Amino acid sequence: MNGSKSNAELVVEALTAYQQGDEETLRELMDPEVEIYAEPGMINAGRFTGFEGFKQWVSQWEEAWDAASYEPLEFVEVDDRRLVVRVRVVGRGAGSGVEIDREFGYLYEIEDGRSTRYHLYDSAEKAVEAAHRLAEE
Repeated sequence: MNGSKSNAELVVEALTAYQQGDEETLRELMDPEVEIYAEPGMINAGRFTGFEGFKQWVSQWEEAWDAASYEPLEFVEVDDRRLVVRVRVVGRGAGSGVEIDREFGYLYEIEDGRSTRYHLYDSAEKAVEAAHRLAEE
């Protein structure tokens, strides 16, 4: 399916599809049993499964913002299946109007051109640590 693309290219494609509301491409880029996770303390903390779980997870995140943009800053290839992306998120709180401009760590685990895990951490360093733990499992 997407076997000829690098993991970084797949992640950029997924981020672009998300920002454009392209649900068809997002479904294509995710394993049907994709595991979604946001660490405790995040707006949408918890564990979710599959595309419906992804939509639930995203809705919790989006409810908190009037607007948000995402800029991948750095890609860290942990191994051939795991990629950490340092992402800058700029947004404005829905209720508070407070502006944020901060970085998060997105951990992707990719098999056969599809994301099987997508985890969100409050820093790229935490995401890299988690990727190494997963690699040891």
